[in-house]
Amino acid sequence: MKISEVLARQAEQKHAGKPLEDRPRKPVDRKALKVIRTRETPNPRALQFVVNAEILEHGYRSFTSKEDSAGDAMATALLDFNEIKTVYVMKNFVTVTMEGLSDWNHLKTPVWNIIDEKVHVYPSEGQEKIDVDVSDFHGLPQDKKLEAVEMVLDRSIRFQLSQDGGGVDLKGLQGNEVQIHYQGACGNCPSSETGTLQHIERLIKQQLDSDLTVKSV
Repeated sequence: MKISEVLARQAEQKHAGKPLEDRPRKPVDRKALKVIRTRETPNPRALQFVVNAEILEHGYRSFTSKEDSAGDAMATALLDFNEIKTVYVMKNFVTVTMEGLSDWNHLKTPVWNIIDEKVHVYPSEGQEKIDVDVSDFHGLPQDKKLEAVEMVLDRSIRFQLSQDGGGVDLKGLQGNEVQIHYQGACGNCPSSETGTLQHIERLIKQQLDSDLTVKSV
């Protein structure tokens, strides 16, 4: 048996008993990444391009200008279109949002082709799971209150929004007012200031404190 085969077998045995999330991730060849379909979102201006593999394990990437996209060939190429306002990357999709009332009929194919050609795997942000005791939310110091809000966004809200190609960023906590900023398809979605905001506020009230309110900034 070749030494390479021995080492491979030893590595396989070493990680066999570990949970899947703790095992080394097999690198994905960029050339193997392809857009497999598009998915409409509640925002008619945003379209989600679904890739055949996970391109971002944790967190998100949001690009709204050439300055934001410096060093990212895909986002830069997409933002070259005057009609495109934002590029949002999460899990296994890229959500592209148009400016104004542009028509997806002429943008869909070129956007698909650019993502197909330039999409890549993003380095993991290595975020750790947040766990804060919120039994006395009002008694927590400010930094722990912010962590508690992030905890609720992570476990109850961000995954739901990601299914529609969007996300949310915590911008601050002023008194009892939680300030958030929408990303991706949620950015200018007609329901973001009504149903979605009310849903987020309801979950934060239930899980943290009934006095809290949520504002989009």
